[in-house]
Amino acid sequence: MLREWKRRKGMLPVTTSTMTVTMENSQSLDEQLMSEIDDWYSGLLMTEHPMMLPQRDLKGEAKVTDNGDGTIDVELPAACVRPIAVRLSGWKRAARILEDSDGAMARMQTSRYVRGGSCGPIAVVRGRKLTLYSKVGEGELSELTCIAAPADGSYEMERGLLFSII
Repeated sequence: MLREWKRRKGMLPVTTSTMTVTMENSQSLDEQLMSEIDDWYSGLLMTEHPMMLPQRDLKGEAKVTDNGDGTIDVELPAACVRPIAVRLSGWKRAARILEDSDGAMARMQTSRYVRGGSCGPIAVVRGRKLTLYSKVGEGELSELTCIAAPADGSYEMERGLLFSII
C-alpha cells in the first residue's frame, strides 16, 4: 500500500538513488506516510458504502445482554468499525439500524406496543452498543455483520476507492 500511495502522490524516485529521507524529529518519511494511509483508510471504513469495504460477521465476538424487557443489548467488538446488519433468531429479516438514538423512530421502540416486531425489527446505535428491539423466543444473535479492517493489518477495499487518494 505504501508503494501505491507514493505512486499516486508522485513520490516514487525518478533515479536509483540510495538516499534515505528523514524528518528532523527522526521519524522516517515512510512512517509518516503509513500514518497518513492509516488515517485515510479509517476514514473510508467509517464513511464509504459498505459494498466497497471489507465485511465480517462478528457475532461470535459480541457480548450479548438480555435486558428482560424484550430488548437485547449487543456490545460491539473492538474490530467493528460500524454495524451494517444485525439479526436475532426468530426475526423475519435483519433489523433496520438507526444511528440517531434520539430520533422519533428510536424513541418509539421504547413502547412495546409500537415496536417494529419480528417483521420490522429495529436496532439503535448507542455508542459502542446496539439495542435490539422486539426479542422473539430465545432471541439469540444469529448475525452481526460489520465493516471491519482485516485482522492482519492489510488494506482491503474495492479498487475504485484508490481514486480518493489525493
